[in-house]
Formats: sequence, structure tokens, C-alpha cells
Amino acid sequence: MKKPINKGFAFLGMAIALAACGGGGAGSYDPDNFLPEGTAENPYQIVKEPITIKIFAPHSSGNPEYKDLKMFKHLSKVTNLKFEFTTPDTSAYANRRSAVWEDRNYKPDLFLFNNPIAEQIQYAENKFNALTPFNDPEYSDGTGNVGSLIDNYMPNYKALLENNFGIDSEKESARETATISDGKMYCSISAKDVARDLTYKMFINNVWIKNVYTSYPNSYCATHGIDDASKILLIDDYVGVLTDFNAFDANNNGKTGDEIAVSSKAFEYLRNFILQAYGYVSYSCELENDGSHFTYVPKTNAYRNYLKTASGMWSAGLMDRSTPENKTDSLMATNGKRLGSFVAAAPYIITSQQNDPNNLKEDGTPYRYDEEYVTVAPLLSSSYDGPRMQLGFGFFKPDGACIPTASNYKREVARLIDIMYGPLGTQLISYGVENEDWTWDDEAKTSWTFHVPDTWTGNQEEYRGTITPNVGSASALYWSNEFVGKMNDEVITRLNAQSETYIPYLKTPEPAKYKFTSKEYETISTIKASLDNQITYYEASFITGQLDPNSDSDWNDYLNTIERFRAGELEGLYNTMLARYR
Repeated sequence: MKKPINKGFAFLGMAIALAACGGGGAGSYDPDNFLPEGTAENPYQIVKEPITIKIFAPHSSGNPEYKDLKMFKHLSKVTNLKFEFTTPDTSAYANRRSAVWEDRNYKPDLFLFNNPIAEQIQYAENKFNALTPFNDPEYSDGTGNVGSLIDNYMPNYKALLENNFGIDSEKESARETATISDGKMYCSISAKDVARDLTYKMFINNVWIKNVYTSYPNSYCATHGIDDASKILLIDDYVGVLTDFNAFDANNNGKTGDEIAVSSKAFEYLRNFILQAYGYVSYSCELENDGSHFTYVPKTNAYRNYLKTASGMWSAGLMDRSTPENKTDSLMATNGKRLGSFVAAAPYIITSQQNDPNNLKEDGTPYRYDEEYVTVAPLLSSSYDGPRMQLGFGFFKPDGACIPTASNYKREVARLIDIMYGPLGTQLISYGVENEDWTWDDEAKTSWTFHVPDTWTGNQEEYRGTITPNVGSASALYWSNEFVGKMNDEVITRLNAQSETYIPYLKTPEPAKYKFTSKEYETISTIKASLDNQITYYEASFITGQLDPNSDSDWNDYLNTIERFRAGELEGLYNTMLARYR
């Protein structure tokens, strides 16, 4: 759920509108400087003489500043645009963005990435005219008749919208995602179709499974015929395998008890993995499989079953005791080589790529630690028998790029955005400049290789962070499998193949096509600010033993508490919205 904009925005509307009207007239804009189709020599050139585009965007802590990234240096070179960046850290982004609207001395030309849908709807509903519609053929401003930015200046984006980015529209619609109730699009969408980025991934050590199955005839794996992770079908199977990891010398190092069966960042995604076996993929309001209504999942018996399972894992010593305090992958990685199962973007992030001296392949060479792990498909349980479901992050979000009406350079910015959706832009946001940072492996362009300099002392992702803001974040207008999926890299190729396991099962609990009114967004944000804290508190209490999920008394006290924190009202808001869409 996106957090809505600050309540104070309602009182700033007139000031914003005035700033937009007074931000630039025809006298300060030179239409002859604009090149709508580039030049014969350079189709990417946007202006004859350089102009400065002010970009406001979130910045991930620890990453290089945008001004130092090769992506934007190259875009500046080919477009003839200069860029001025304001990039607050992601932790301060929302507050800093609120301040931008109040600042009469600074008006960006482009809000890039993380544009809240609640803001778009509030401005549209209250007719503040603060954001430029992308699809209004009648749109004009002080620089003249702008018209539909999509139709006139964004051929790449228009084509992608028309074919739904190559995604089956029955799954998700790009147009529905981008369009709000007045029929306009105030933000371009962020799109991704790379399998490994469409969901979280649960990994388990398949070598450990084979070790236990082969060496311990009384193990759960041996007695239930589980010699491979693909045979883990039920949540009880998963817990049984973890129990084996805890009881036997699964890592084959001659010791028993030094393995840690499972770990996670807090209970993030481990929760979803277990909960899916009971019929839901999230722990907030979720659309039922038949589309009939939304359910607030934390009040369901399915959620209680999740708590019972997780509590049992905790009390049996299967769960890493540092799980509640784990806030980052790096904290989880301190025990990486000892972990039997974990949630992560990729195994090597947690385990390293060193050789495992205790486990050898059939040819006698050692496994790398990260090679030992495979993904676990979504599971079922005795109380839920299907369909299997996996939390999906969604192919589209209406948060890509916004153009404030205060900018004189709407056409120029629209062309810049369009380039970022085209082949050049999707390559730059992914891995940089062709023939400098990466090269095609063959004339047919079936694969390409990323080149990390021999002098680079960090890992591959750290080097990619010098090129693009995409590292450590989802910052991309289009993360395209057409390009990313062709990377020639053993580790990435294996990760892509493992991630494909989840594609048939993806479910988005709150489809992006559904949107609330600004007042509803505000109410939802207010409710969740306190309710979510209660859910987090009770979740930890039930799992770690302060409360007993098997106790009707404890469970009913919990239900009464979350109802006092307006859980029922939250569910009602979702279903009111759904009824309105119907």
C-alpha cells in the first residue's frame, strides 16, 4: 500500500497551481530549440542548445550519487541535456518530497521513480493541476499547446502500452494501472518482466537434503521419499526437512548441531512462504482468489495456522534465534554457510561463492556454497489444498515518472522519459553502455556479457552501482527481460531458471488497477500507521512464545485488539472501493 501524501497538501493546492501557472511563460521557452525527432545523425538528441533538467529522485544509501552515474552521463551526452539532481535518501524521501511542493525557489522538471499514486489522485480530484497528464490531447500551458505527450513525443512508451509490454493483459493491464478515475495518466508506469524480480525466493540446500536422505534412513527425508527439493509439496514436508537439518549432520562436516535450519530478515517473506500454504500470500488486505471481496488476512484462521507453524518451528529450535533482529541481508549472511534455508534475492548474497570443502560433486570437484541451493515452490497444507500461490510484486506500478506542471520543458522531459523506455534506456538502467560496459556475444544478439574491470576490487553488483541507480533498489522505468534475460552469466542464468518456478503461481494481493479516493488513502494510512505496529508486535509475541497461537483466549484477545485498531474498518474501505469499481 502506498502511503498518501501529507494532509497539508490540500491547503497548498492553490499555491502549487499558482506556481505552475507562473513557473514559465512562452517568453522563457524556446520551441525552436526542441528536436522532437532528434537529428539524422543522432535520433536521441532532444535539444539543439543544452538546457538543464532538474530531476528529483530517491537515492539508496551507500550508492554513488546520480550525478556520478555513467547512465546519466551517457544520457546527457546523447540528448544534449544537462541534469541537476536532488536525491534525498530513501528514508527521508517522502518528507523531502512534501517540502518540494512548498518550496517556491525549487521546482523540478521530473519526479523520477517512487511517485505515490495517492498524490496523483489527490491532485486530480482537487483539480490542483500540479502534475501534467500524459494522455490529454487538449493539454496546453504557458509554452503553448502541448497535447498528448504519449501520442506526440513518446513512441516507445506508446508502443509498449499498446502491446501491454508483452504481458498477457488477463494478468495485468498497463493502461488500467496507469489510468485514474478521470481517465488521465499523471505518471508513467514502472514495468518489469524479469522472473527473478517478480517475487521473493525461498532457497533450500538441496545437497543437504540428499545427504540426509542417503545417510540417515530414519530421517523425515528418507521415510517420506524426499531426495530432492522438488518433492517438498506440503508445509509439513518443509518443516520435516528442516527438522532433519537440525538433527543430523546435514552439511557433511562431521559435526551435528552446527547447522541452522532456516533464517530470514525479521519474519519478512518467511511469513508469506508459510502463509501461502494456508491460502493467502500477504498479511494485509488481500483480494480473494475468486475476486469477490477483500479479506484482512491477519484475522483469518489461515493466519492463525501460519502463527502455529512458525511458533512450532521456533520452539523446536529450527528458526535462527537472530531472525527477529535481522534487518539486512548482511546480518543474515553472517551465518550464511550454516543455513539450510533462507529467503534472499540470490544465494550468493547470503552464502558467498567460496568452495564448500565438505560436499563434492560427482566429478570430485567441490560445490560452491551458493550452488547448493535451489528454490522451493509454493506449498499446500492439510487445511488448504489449492491452488498453489506465490506472492507477486506485480508487473506494473503507477509510480515511474511524473512531470510537474511548473516545468517549461514538458516536451523535452517526455522525450527523455521515452528514451528510458526504449532499447537504449533499458540497457543503460540495467548494465550500462554497449561496447563499453557490456558486449553482444554474437551477431544474432542472443546473449551478452557484462565486463567488470580487472582492477575492480568489489563484487559485480557494486560495480554495476557505479553505472545505474537500479542497484539495491527497484529504480527502473522498464526492467526488461528482452535485454536482462540474455545476460551470459552462469550464476544469473541459474537464478533466472530457478525463478521461473514461481511464474505460474503469482498472485498480486492488491492489483494496481484498483485505486482509492484521496480521502480513503488518507484514512487507510492513518489506520495502518497504528494497526501495522500491533500486527508486528503480536506476530513476534505468538511466534517467540510470549503468547500461544493454540490458545483461544490469546487469539481472541488479539482479535479484539486489532478490531479496536480498526481492522474491520480497513477491510470495509477495500470492499467499498471494490464495489465502486464494479
